[in-house]
Amino acid sequence: SAIAVGAPAAAPLAAGAACTAALLAARSAARGARRRPATALRVTTRTEWYRKVKRIGGDRAIFDVTIPKPLGCVLQKFPQKNGVGIKEVTEGGNADKLNRKVCVDDEPGSGMWVLEGDKVLAVNGVDVEEGTIDDIVKVLGESESSDVTLTLMRNTRKGPVKVVIMPEGFAMTVRRNCRLSAAAEAAAGKELKYGCIDGWCGTCWHRERTTNGIFKPCCDVITGDWDNVMPLVITPKPEKAGDATLLNPRGM
Repeated sequence: SAIAVGAPAAAPLAAGAACTAALLAARSAARGARRRPATALRVTTRTEWYRKVKRIGGDRAIFDVTIPKPLGCVLQKFPQKNGVGIKEVTEGGNADKLNRKVCVDDEPGSGMWVLEGDKVLAVNGVDVEEGTIDDIVKVLGESESSDVTLTLMRNTRKGPVKVVIMPEGFAMTVRRNCRLSAAAEAAAGKELKYGCIDGWCGTCWHRERTTNGIFKPCCDVITGDWDNVMPLVITPKPEKAGDATLLNPRGM
C-alpha cells in the first residue's frame, strides 16, 4: 500500500519497463512542468555533488533533506523487503519545489534532493529503517516543527535518474535502460523524428551541465554508468554532420 504524505497524489511518472506507454502518460504533465528557465550563474561540480552524500558501499549513498510541511510525496512499503520508500514526488508540492531549487535552478549552497525509490531511514532523527508507513506518519504527527528532516538512502547505479531538459527546465524521472528520447519527447509533448539512429549527424546532440558530456537522445540509453546523486541536466547543442566525430566537436 501507499500513502500520500501531506499532499494529493500526483500524475503518474513517465518511467518503467514500458517506456513508450509511460511517455504518453507524461505528456499531459509536461505542459504543467514548463516553468521559468533556471538562472544559475555557476554550475555545481561533480565533486561538489558527491560531497553532498555519504557513501556506504554497494553503490548506496545516505543523505539528509529538510522539507517544509506538508512534504508533498507518496510513500510506499517496499514489496520484498522491510522499510518504506519514496514512491512519487507530487508535482507542485514542497518536495518538488526543493528538487527544482537543487536540480533545475542549481541554487548555490543547496543540499540534496528527493528521488523516487529513495529509502527512508530516519525522520527527524528517529530510526524508521525497518519501520512501516504508520511508524513514519506517527513521527510526523508528533513533530511540532514546521520542517521535516528525512534521512534517505539511494542506490546510485540501479535507481532511476532525474533527467532535466533545458532551457525549459522540464524534469522527469527515468528508469535505467530506458531511452533518453523518452525524456526528450515528454518535454516536447510529441513524438520526435531524428536524422539518424546512431547520433552521427549531430542534430540531436545535448550537453550535460555538470560533466559537459555529449548525450544523443536518438540512441542513448540511461545505463548504470550515471551516478544518480546528480540529476542529468541536458541542453540542446546541435552540431553539423562531420563535427560528430567526438574528436573536436564545436563548443568544446
